[in-house]
Amino acid sequence: MKAQIYTEYGPPEVVHLVEVEKPIPGKSEVLIQVNTSTVNRSDSGYRSAVYFISRFFTGLFRPKIQILGCEFAGIVTATGEGVSKFTIGDRVFGFTDSRFGGHGEYMLMGENEGIAQMPKSISFETAAAMSEGAHYALEDIRAAKVKQGDNVLVIGGTGAIGSAAVQLLKVLGTKVTAVCPGEYFDTVKALGADEVIDYQKEDFTRTPEKFDFIFDAVGKSRFKFCKPLLKEKGIYISTELGPRAENIWLALSTSISKGKKLLFPIPETRQADIAYFAKLFEQGKYAPLIDRTYDFE
Repeated sequence: MKAQIYTEYGPPEVVHLVEVEKPIPGKSEVLIQVNTSTVNRSDSGYRSAVYFISRFFTGLFRPKIQILGCEFAGIVTATGEGVSKFTIGDRVFGFTDSRFGGHGEYMLMGENEGIAQMPKSISFETAAAMSEGAHYALEDIRAAKVKQGDNVLVIGGTGAIGSAAVQLLKVLGTKVTAVCPGEYFDTVKALGADEVIDYQKEDFTRTPEKFDFIFDAVGKSRFKFCKPLLKEKGIYISTELGPRAENIWLALSTSISKGKKLLFPIPETRQADIAYFAKLFEQGKYAPLIDRTYDFE
């Protein structure tokens, strides 16, 4: 089968198209013929290994898993003898930051991993882009224990994570203020944001509002700048480590505080969450913003 592989860390040019052996499903695995896979921040981060800490998971000197693609949509073409949740011909989509493999014509997934049936009304292109951003957004929203009526600030409302966060937060019944460039004002409003701040014209840190949760979905701000905007027991979460990995140390130091905290949660992929995204799509409450896709057909 054809696959995009990388055997060393670096820029996009380290990825190249080759022929590799088609995988065979184990007892509890399904073989998926990939129709579409995205290129997202997880793929780019693992490929570049700019954050050296990622190498402790992917390989210290060279990548252990050589086919990227953590998001996918395709058709089940074979199943292991112990599989009961999926059958040949099922249209499926999902997310995996442990196996990857979406940038190949075929990939394997465990039947209990981050894979679910595609909604009948969805295209492969949309389904492929539905999980990565929403996965990280939902994990951080859960970590912050967001509840109905909370006031939330989302920094970076147009990225995969930020756009998903806006929609998922509105499902929970929160008030959402999103920060983005002015050209995306209408887009973010359409996602459900109650207020939108154009950071190119306005310093969002000067807003008089106080927030229960500030979610920096692009890692462009810092806790020290956002802390004054938090309520007494407000939570700040960033998707990035911050300068000199400060967010890890701040998460430890603020954990003993009874007041404002910075959290740095470790995400966990749950099959139920992938199915939840499909359900929200069918209800018209969530849809991903798509930039580009690889199509193997």
